[in-house]
Parts: sequence; structure tokens; C-alpha cells
Amino acid sequence: MTAEMIGLLTILAVPVAAAVVLFLLRGRAVRFAGWIAGASTVISLAAALAMLPALYRGEVPTLTMPWIPAAGIKFSLHVDWLTLPFLVTEAAVTLVAVAYSWGYHHADDRSGAFYGLLLLFGVGMSGTTLADDMVLFYVFWELMLVASSVLILMWGEGERRAPIALKYFIFTHLGSLMVLVGLIVLYDATGTDTFSALRAGITLDPGLTRMVIGLFLVGFSVKMAVFPVHLWLPDAHTVAPMPVTIMLAAAMLSMGTYGILRFPLSIFTRADVASFALPMMIGGVVSEVYGALMALAERDIKRIIAYSSVSQMGYILFGLGTLTAQGITGATLHVVYHAIVKALLFMGAGWVIKSTGRRHITELGGLAKRMPLAALCFGIGALAIAGMPPFCIFDSEWMIFSGGFHTAHIGLSVITLLGSLLTVVYAAQLIIGIFFGSQPEGLTVKKPHWAIVAPTAFLTALAFIEGVFPAMLFDWVAHELPLILGGQW
Repeated sequence: MTAEMIGLLTILAVPVAAAVVLFLLRGRAVRFAGWIAGASTVISLAAALAMLPALYRGEVPTLTMPWIPAAGIKFSLHVDWLTLPFLVTEAAVTLVAVAYSWGYHHADDRSGAFYGLLLLFGVGMSGTTLADDMVLFYVFWELMLVASSVLILMWGEGERRAPIALKYFIFTHLGSLMVLVGLIVLYDATGTDTFSALRAGITLDPGLTRMVIGLFLVGFSVKMAVFPVHLWLPDAHTVAPMPVTIMLAAAMLSMGTYGILRFPLSIFTRADVASFALPMMIGGVVSEVYGALMALAERDIKRIIAYSSVSQMGYILFGLGTLTAQGITGATLHVVYHAIVKALLFMGAGWVIKSTGRRHITELGGLAKRMPLAALCFGIGALAIAGMPPFCIFDSEWMIFSGGFHTAHIGLSVITLLGSLLTVVYAAQLIIGIFFGSQPEGLTVKKPHWAIVAPTAFLTALAFIEGVFPAMLFDWVAHELPLILGGQW
């Protein structure tokens, strides 16, 4: 077994083994739950980054083992340049969410299960990204949903966590079923369930091609939470404990983008997908504007940032719909940069909520003097989400807008560009409402745990560093283009 094969197994096996240990912890041993989870996520992220040398050598690290021989199903994992940005993002977000939990999660007898489910949530995302087999892909896809649903149900905030967890499960599972139908149709038509074989070229009846692409686009759009299939997101993000919200917003939403890139855009040709380009661009614009307007209307901090995700996913869908090198590159970059900035914003929100016990901007204000570091971190997050240079999202939005102006639909591109002004407005409203103005009577501020401050400050710095020095990530994403739409650029 090669070093790359061991690395592929390590990415998944270490957090799974840690999760099993965490579920078995009892008594005083539970106090080590956070450290066990943190150590396993560090190892998993290191193993993901260790795939880079092989990719730069032009290799595709692969691991294939028999699984269900009677059905011709294998346990097959692989990493290529399309996989890598998403894999690293998911592993990194899991790590910072676990670290943030050390300060946010109230330790008790169930802490082992909490951290174990966080790890399985992360494994579901990483396994989905690594899978080179349809059945394995869907198994990990469902693991991601089940683990996150249980976390919301058991550790959610408020009395409505049970119905909201059920709504989240049913709504996103409907999207998963559409993906499953697409996978089954593909398998039945081609006789193969391996992604690498499908990418080598398939020929389907034109009507069947349109149906499969449509199923994938709608099914994966549910996971992206673009309008109008976003209905699960605001409630789930609001009720979920903050570490879970961070993983939902910063990592899980990216799985919908990965699905679109891995399936319709890498399996089918540009001509096959061309008829869906305009609807994707229109859907992206609508989601961008709608999410921003809803963020402006909300007063709950978590719901404002949640609707921001609906808007930001619109940018990504628009970029993918351009079917241009610039647009697809920008969309992939936006996935990574959105993960950094959205995790930063939710961590900043958690810092405010944990310190003050309040989460409505009408009940906050004047906190810049009492919480200057939080104000700085949150302020930079708000500037970044608004696309202000020199922060990272400016780079991805520039590419997305450029891709739009390389299409025939200049009007849509102008609307997308002007719609970004709404992001500036709700970001400013958020910062002013929390940190400036007069401080309400009775508002007290508690000192935050270092595990809340440290990850937030780290992501603040990263949002700046990635904006000023984006070359490495641009290089990673540029390598994915030959894997998309037949590499016809």
C-alpha cells in the first residue's frame, strides 16, 4: 500500500475511530472529548494536504477495495484537482468548529457524543468528496445529513429544535432523493458507477441527458440552499448550536457546488449543459438579491448571517452558469473564501451571544468599546462578505463578475454586480447595530473563553492573507478546469 493510499484512509479512518472512542467515553474521561476530537481533525487535515505532492506530480491518488462484489460495488476513493479545494475546506472547517466548541459547548456527560457526531458530520463531507463510486458517494452524503440532523435535534437551541430538525431532514433528503434518481439513471444507462469512468465520456439520449442534468442541478441546489429551495436553511442555522452552524454554513453548503461540478459539469459536455446555463445564471441572481433583502429585514444575528449564505450561494450558482473559465474558477474560489468568511462571521456572532446573552441587534449596541477585538474581527468579516479589497471574497467575486461579462447575458451580469451593493448595506447594518451607537441599559459583557477568541482571530487574519496572497489557491483551482466540461476552454 502506497503512502497516498494510507493518506486517503487516514483522512476518513482517524476521525471515524476517534468518533467510536468518543461515543464510548464515560465518567471523568469525557473531559478529554474535545482534545480527542481536535487531534483527529488535525491528523485528517494534514493527511488531506499530504495529497498535494502527488497531484503536482500529475498523479491521481486512488484506493480501491472490494465492498459488495455481487453488485460490482467497490470501496473506491480518489483525489484529483477538483476534489482538493473542497476536501481541504471541509477538513479545515471541521477543525476550527471543533476548536471553537471547546469554548462554546457546555461540557457534560453527553460531550463525547457531541464531538463524535461533529466528527461524523465532517467524515460525511470528506467521504462524499473522496468517493469515486456512486453508492459510496450516496452513503457518505446521507451520513452527513443524519449526523447534522441529530446534532440539531439533541443540542439545538430553543423549544422548536425538534420540528426544525425534522424540517431540515425532510427538505434536504428530498434533494438527496433527486440526486439518487439521477445516479440510478446514470448507472442503468451506462453500466458503471465509477466517476472516473463516467468522466471518460458517456453517450445518452438527449432527453435522458436533460433529465439527469436537471435532477442533479435541482438536487444539489437544495444542499446549496439557493432560492427557492433554501427553506430549510434559516431555521436550521438559527437553532443549531454555533459549532454546527459553522459547519453547516462554511462547509456543508459547498457540497452542493461540488456535486454540480463533479456530476453535470464534469460528466457532460458544454453542449449538453448549455441549455441550463441561462436558468442557472437567473437563479443565481434571484438568490443573491433575495438573500440580501431578507438579511436586511432580519434582526436576529444568526438569521441575518444565514440569509447571507442564501445570497452568497447565488454568486456561486451564477458563476457556474456562465460556463466560462473565469466564472467557474471564481465560483470554486468563492466556495473556499465563503467558508473562511462565513465561519468568521458566525464565530464573531457566537462571541457576542456568549458574552452578552443577546442575539437581536435591537437589543445590542455600543459594544466596540467593551469588545474591541470582537469588533475588529466582526468588522473585517463584514467588509470581506461585502467584497471589499483587500479581503479574500473580492478576488472570487471579481472572477465571477468577469465570467458573467464574457457571456451574452450582460444585463444579468450588471444586475449581479449592482446586487452586491445590498451586501454592503446589510453588512454595515450588522456592524453598526452591534458595535456602535448607544449601549442598551442592563447590557453586561462577560469575558470570552480563549477557544472562542483564538479561532476567530485566526480566520480574521486568514481572510486578509488569502485576499492579498491568493496565488496558491488560484493555482489549485486552475488545475481543475481540464476536468470540467471536457476541458474545452
